Amino acid sequence: MAESNLGPGIDSFVAIGDSFTEGLRDTYPDGGYRGWADRVADAMAQRRPGFRYANLAIRGKLLDEVLAEQLPRAVEMAPDLVSLAAGGNDILRGSDVDLLAAQFEPGVAKLQAAGCRVVIFTGFDPRVFPVIRWLRGRIAAYNMHLRGIADDYGCDLVDLWSMRVLNDTRAWSPDRLHLTAEGHRRVALRTCEVLGVPVTGDWRAPLPPVPATARPGTNARLGTNARLGTNARLGDDVRAGNNAGPGNNADPGNAARSGYSVGAVNRARWLAARRADARWAREYAVPWARRRLSGASTGDGLSAKRPELLALSAAGSAAGSAAGSAAAESAVPSPAGRPGEVGQDFF
Repeated sequence: MAESNLGPGIDSFVAIGDSFTEGLRDTYPDGGYRGWADRVADAMAQRRPGFRYANLAIRGKLLDEVLAEQLPRAVEMAPDLVSLAAGGNDILRGSDVDLLAAQFEPGVAKLQAAGCRVVIFTGFDPRVFPVIRWLRGRIAAYNMHLRGIADDYGCDLVDLWSMRVLNDTRAWSPDRLHLTAEGHRRVALRTCEVLGVPVTGDWRAPLPPVPATARPGTNARLGTNARLGTNARLGDDVRAGNNAGPGNNADPGNAARSGYSVGAVNRARWLAARRADARWAREYAVPWARRRLSGASTGDGLSAKRPELLALSAAGSAAGSAAGSAAAESAVPSPAGRPGEVGQDFF
């Protein structure tokens, strides 16, 4: 597809979807969720006086809910640009990806018929995480459908699968499903690149290396934080039950130079990873399964963080009423309904 440009016609943007677009795990100082969409809106508003932005995304939403509840509202707002990212929650629940694509395509057609420019997103490559990587083939199949839709309708496509920087587990929150602030920043940079929005950052740049140290004795470390023994850690991600996965920052060479065998190092890494997996299952997978059995969703009772297509100024941030969407989860006071302003530090 030819490289697109922001152009003079993009003066308003509506984002629809699920937790990815709501911005979970990328928080503002007040506790509200930011995310890639707010960051893109900030970047656009810096170059478009009077730029307007709405974010209708709500965590936990399935594709049919996004299409039934959010898409008609987006059409009513008649923005110049709409982002549509959905289907991940359906795939987690075992939905047929061919049927999902058959639902997705008419949504794109409706938005384009309303005169909106449309940007869609492939799914991420989950290969770095145990258990979740089992979904890799189905996500890849869904992505191929989305690529075909983008080609057929000439809409913009942000290819998240090919973003190798997101194979670094530091781009992911402990639940292994939502991006960190840095992960959202990288997605925002790539989205701006696709849309032709000038930015200074490079989404391809690797995350900074973790300093490698090796101490002799019982506290010798692998890479940064992987310690031998019962408290073995992998890279910098296991200590909070984070996303231990292949290719993390443990360096067997360091331990070997400190007098430890590679076999001991590998056993320590394996044990650390299994402890991280068990913690992840206990803290995230089991509660998720309970919600599925009860028919509950994390988005139940929540409203969109920025439900109106309001102008962004050039003084603050696109937080808007973002704290409202996080308040139900974090009990942070919400300035719900407050118009957002554009920040200077969006990248």
